[in-house]
Amino acid sequence: MELRHLRAFVAVAEEGTFTRAARRLHLSQPPLSKQVRQLEHELGTSLFVRRRDGIELTRDGAVLLERAQAALTAVREFEDVTKSVTSRARPLRVGIGWGLWEAVERIRSHHAKRFPEVRVAAEDLCTERSSAQERRLDVAVLRRPVDERLYESERLFDEQFVALLAQTHALASRKSVKLAELAAEPLLMYDRCLGPGVYDKTLELHQAAGIRPQVVGGQPPPYTQGAMMLVASGEGYYVGIASPFTQTHRASGVAVVPLNEPLARLDVRIAWQKGETSLAVRDFVRSARDVFPLKGCVARSGAA
Repeated sequence: MELRHLRAFVAVAEEGTFTRAARRLHLSQPPLSKQVRQLEHELGTSLFVRRRDGIELTRDGAVLLERAQAALTAVREFEDVTKSVTSRARPLRVGIGWGLWEAVERIRSHHAKRFPEVRVAAEDLCTERSSAQERRLDVAVLRRPVDERLYESERLFDEQFVALLAQTHALASRKSVKLAELAAEPLLMYDRCLGPGVYDKTLELHQAAGIRPQVVGGQPPPYTQGAMMLVASGEGYYVGIASPFTQTHRASGVAVVPLNEPLARLDVRIAWQKGETSLAVRDFVRSARDVFPLKGCVARSGAA
């Protein structure tokens, strides 16, 4: 007797016909019928009365059905536990959006206290990635957009949009700045794939302010040393993001000034694949909830 024999028996009993059972098990009808006959031969009894319009359980079949269903349920539960144990044996793969290491490290540190045996491996989301590469991640801490067809996600905290200006800029010492005050200056922009959420929101903020920015594309992203050199040299300004949980853009020669614009915020989220059953992933998400309860996680202006 094998599991396939029990699955065949239960499927036929629950579906009422061999045709529907074969469809459910993705089999053709002849091998399904053969499996049921093999089980009947093994047990030494008939399980079904076969009729033209379907089947009916025999008395022995009715007695054995409940036991067979319970056995298959136990097997499924064992498989789920096995997957969880296996997932704990390998590193938990965490994707990290740019500037979000501090936030992830807070989660990792708390998680290590709860589960010291779990290893965590980081993968950088600051480069263009294929969908297959993304699916290899167990969980990610990132900014919008999140593909809601494939992933579930929860907000962790908000970031404030800031302007990155040369320290010698006339607005560098201001507590905040409006985009209209920068309209005549070049806006340094990077490739969208490096940070689509920040990229799109930057353009949305300019559009909402009624400004058509002088975009200089193809530049390094604002968290790099090359970007700092451009800003400090007065080549233009970047729009970046900051929070108490985000690596800042502060560097010699660069001023970080909060934007004074409506909706100049972006939420950082933790995301995992829909239908995820891994206990290791669920535990990591719980650790993130512990570290970032919803209240008190909104970045303040000037937090950079």
